[in-house]
Amino acid sequence: MPLLTVSALLVEASERPLLVDFNLDVEPGTLIEIRGLNGAGKTTLLRYLAGIRRAYRGTIDYHGHGFAYVGQKPGLNTSFTVMENVKWITQNAHQRVAEADLNDVLADLGMKSRRDTPVGSLSAGQVRRCGLACLRVLNAKIWLLDEPLTSLDASGVDWLKESLSTHRARDGAAIVATHSTLNLPDTRFIDLKAP
Repeated sequence: MPLLTVSALLVEASERPLLVDFNLDVEPGTLIEIRGLNGAGKTTLLRYLAGIRRAYRGTIDYHGHGFAYVGQKPGLNTSFTVMENVKWITQNAHQRVAEADLNDVLADLGMKSRRDTPVGSLSAGQVRRCGLACLRVLNAKIWLLDEPLTSLDASGVDWLKESLSTHRARDGAAIVATHSTLNLPDTRFIDLKAP
């Protein structure tokens, strides 16, 4: 059974249709890359899938599975520390995660030494790493990622690829809007046309 089914979805931007009758089935282990020029609707489609934009026509059914969304802007509180942000994200998702597990994820990301640093003091790449940390601690079957490679160095890109591969092997799935391919095996592509 699919983790996500999208049926006859109308995706609009500024009351202009970008996708009409869009359909998608996302099976366990699937990685989908959404590609297209600026303004083609990559971010808009992800926002519909995440429920940030309301679908007036069509359906989006997660079949009871949870999802995690990491947008282009990570949505972090710049006055909170790295650890405070990660804790807030997990609590906001109504999930209890042991602090030791959060520390392990931050260590894996090379962020443990920054755990008590306010996010506003971090570099752009470190902020991106902090935003992506929630993927490894949240119990979400589907990851929705908008330009996750932005500002990441080579080790951050490797961490993300490894995390995606592990997530897929555990019957999770991911939908990624990107200008740069992840070059992972068995990737499906959705190519959006420029308006």
